[in-house]
Amino acid sequence: QQRTSWPVEGGPRQVREVWAWNFEHEFAALVFAALQPSSGGSGALLALDTEFPGFVCETPWTKAPAVTYQALRENVDLLWPIQIGVAVAGYDGTVRGVWSFNLRFDAAIDHHSKSSVAFLRQAGIDFARHRVEGIRSADLGRRLASSALVGPAAPCWLTFSGLYDLGYLLKLLTVGRPLPNEMASFDRVVSMWCPRRCDLRDLLPVGSLEALGRRHGVKRHGQPHTAGSDALLTLELYLHLVTPEPVVARCSQQQDKAWNLVEDWTGWGRDRLWHYYWGNNWAPWQNLVMVGDGKPHPWLQI
Repeated sequence: QQRTSWPVEGGPRQVREVWAWNFEHEFAALVFAALQPSSGGSGALLALDTEFPGFVCETPWTKAPAVTYQALRENVDLLWPIQIGVAVAGYDGTVRGVWSFNLRFDAAIDHHSKSSVAFLRQAGIDFARHRVEGIRSADLGRRLASSALVGPAAPCWLTFSGLYDLGYLLKLLTVGRPLPNEMASFDRVVSMWCPRRCDLRDLLPVGSLEALGRRHGVKRHGQPHTAGSDALLTLELYLHLVTPEPVVARCSQQQDKAWNLVEDWTGWGRDRLWHYYWGNNWAPWQNLVMVGDGKPHPWLQI
């Protein structure tokens, strides 16, 4: 008998904490929530948020996109995310669930900013548990890349000031490969994985996520500065602003723009890049992933 629903303990706004021991079950629930049809149309909206261990390279206070991107590239290449939050709504705007994927992280060996780790610890992130029970980045990246959540027919992805969120998502999907050298190439590669996406910051150019939620009367569920709670607040704030128009259609319209695509990604042609990840074999996962010092990252060993 075909499943028509997936039980959600505590309701669809209860953040589902995902660790290595329940990863496969919860990832399957996420995929089901994202791909099931809804009244009025097909498709879903996925809000993404990441929590990461700060900034180890100086981030300049500038509005110049090229300069901002170079700082992002240096930080993302050196660091690994701690949490990945995904909140899902259907075509009609019904919230279907929210997941917080807790990744393996050990401050004793992983690069981080001490002040950022202290801030996240105060927000409720249990670093001792992440070290022992966290999901390997390789496992999450592999499952994402082989799922229908990304690729030509992927749902629409939503972020809030999401450049770093997309950078860490791309790092997971590409097995820790360094980010493209230029912003234009980054846009192109992200568009291959997430061809439909939008950023809530385009609708709300001023204010923090927390302040905007309070201003628009959108209730937070869970703890601020944790990935699942922030993803859900991003989703519900967007739903508050765009209804009653179908949310997926609105997201698709925002993404319908021309991208300035100039540079190949570190020498790869576009077709070769696409075939490399979407061919019959998932080639990158057959090797260890090398970090900047030439050693395999311990969370990515197969």
